[in-house]
Amino acid sequence: MKSLLAGLGLALVGSQLVACAESQDAGEECLPGDIDCYESSGGKEDAFGSGANDPARMSQQLNYRLAELPKKGTRTKPAWKDSHPAAVGKAPVAWADTYWPTIEGGHNTRFQGKTEKSPIEKYDAAFNNAPGCETFPSKMYGEGAKAEWDTYLKCAGPATKWQSETFQSAGQIHDGKDNDNDGVTDDQGEDGNVDGMATWWGTCHAWAPASLMLPEPQKSVTANGVTFSVGDIKALMQNMFDRTSAIMLGGRCNAKEIKHDPTISANDPCSDLNPGAMHVVITNFLGINNLPLVEDRTANFEVWNQAVMGYEITKQATISNTKANQCVGAAASNKWSYNKDAKKLTEVRMTVQYLTESGAEATPVGFENNIRTDDYHYILELNGDGKIVGGRYCTDSSNDHVDFLWAPTGTFSASNPSVTTSKVKELIAKAFQADAPTGPEKVFTSTGTSSIPDNIATGASLDVAVTGLTGKQSLAVTVDITHTFVGDLTVELLRDGQRVKVLRQNTGGSAKNIAETYTLSANEVGGTVNGTYTLKVVDNAAQDVGTINTVKLAFSAVQ
Repeated sequence: MKSLLAGLGLALVGSQLVACAESQDAGEECLPGDIDCYESSGGKEDAFGSGANDPARMSQQLNYRLAELPKKGTRTKPAWKDSHPAAVGKAPVAWADTYWPTIEGGHNTRFQGKTEKSPIEKYDAAFNNAPGCETFPSKMYGEGAKAEWDTYLKCAGPATKWQSETFQSAGQIHDGKDNDNDGVTDDQGEDGNVDGMATWWGTCHAWAPASLMLPEPQKSVTANGVTFSVGDIKALMQNMFDRTSAIMLGGRCNAKEIKHDPTISANDPCSDLNPGAMHVVITNFLGINNLPLVEDRTANFEVWNQAVMGYEITKQATISNTKANQCVGAAASNKWSYNKDAKKLTEVRMTVQYLTESGAEATPVGFENNIRTDDYHYILELNGDGKIVGGRYCTDSSNDHVDFLWAPTGTFSASNPSVTTSKVKELIAKAFQADAPTGPEKVFTSTGTSSIPDNIATGASLDVAVTGLTGKQSLAVTVDITHTFVGDLTVELLRDGQRVKVLRQNTGGSAKNIAETYTLSANEVGGTVNGTYTLKVVDNAAQDVGTINTVKLAFSAVQ
């Protein structure tokens, strides 16, 4: 990943910011990180400020020209494709997960039931020679919690004990002490916190980069006699991303309430992220390039890190000084006083797509059902060359905007001293190893054809009856589809009316016809193998039609 980031000139920055001097063309202004000035040296300040909102913190090869910045961008390629080639074509570009709330146990949550050990307990059993406890405390905090946890921690393995006691001071919620001096011991006080622990604390700061930098496991694996489900492995992936090196844009706001004030700087920690800087970075990272990007989408003191999956500019139009002042809540005037370098103002509405949390699941989740959107409304300031030099939120976004953006660099480690990154990577690698067949293939083929209607949600279906199979089975699905614009199509496999897997979704653009084989692991196929399988194809846009010609299902028994 470092090589990918380096290709855009990304680098870690400290107190010394890197910026550019005048362009080789004396007639143009050179902005921080401006791609036009990439070979230059020296520095100068501009309306972004010389601090946390300087886009040069993110890259030294940014395009600032508004007219050249794409109005739409979507994450389509996995950031991990070079580091995990075995997962390409099998895992989605990102994956949803719970943020593992610390108040509920974090990575020591027995999410599959009280008798199924937690992800961190399984790690101890497999890699720390610590089988751990058979039973689990009935509560995290409250009356009687201390006695239960005292007993549990005597038999817990080292990684489990650290996660339950030290991570985010989790042990304070059941230690029998009033740690926050609010008169309440091991329970919620008037502020809603439990002995100083906020209920929103967890590992979204680890999930967001891990979901972009690592592939989602597609099957359960066994290591040293311990079986890890997909959800277990994803929790451990988050665990090893607890410490993540990153480059950051914007300052963190620590205020519980934000009140609009048109007189303060757009670079103030509770007024930023400066929308001009946000526009430059998001369009460069997702519109021009395909780089990992994370947002803290809440402007106040809470931090909710979400992977940014795409954006769309729904309005981009020149605006007068008078109307711009009205938009940002300033006093009525035909002069724009916020940035003396602004020669032109543009009103923008941007919709940002982000990845939201799922529940803890034992099987793959993907991301398609966990995309949410936020809308932002702001004024961009342009210089005489049409380059973005700053910006300001309009009043409908001034209290509800991105707090900061950051990009993981690819360097990460677990804070838990008893978790080794290499062991977690072993589990990820095993999750993409091919299932070893134990017998000959059994093939089932469709009969007849099915016409794909144009832009109708019910689509077309072709059934294949599967009988006589026992045990775990991997599956190869071979399809032959005629269609004049395959980018319109969603292709999914169902069993007895329930989705097994989305095989293809609106990819391929204007190409014609699909003749491909898709492989499913035994974990994806599931325990109930026999039934009526259905290939469902939906055309999601107008003007093209096609036909499902054949579907072949080849099952192989695996260990």
